[in-house]
Amino acid sequence: MTLRNMRSNGVRSLSVSCWLCHHGAVLAVDRWPDDIPCQASAPRMVCTACGIVGADARPNWTDRAERPSLTGAQWSG
Repeated sequence: MTLRNMRSNGVRSLSVSCWLCHHGAVLAVDRWPDDIPCQASAPRMVCTACGIVGADARPNWTDRAERPSLTGAQWSG
């Protein structure tokens, strides 16, 4: 997934977590170009908790605005 695709889905940041200690952070990517893959810089990131190089970067889906239900939630009690 590129940042362009991620942004078109309403997400403006990445959720990054350390491979070793699982320390997590949210990284704003507004200043990065659209054609960069989400995972492109993750192997070079340095954990601020344990110092290891390498991380897992995924779209921060909690950023996305809530959308109407497609399952008919308006009919539930």
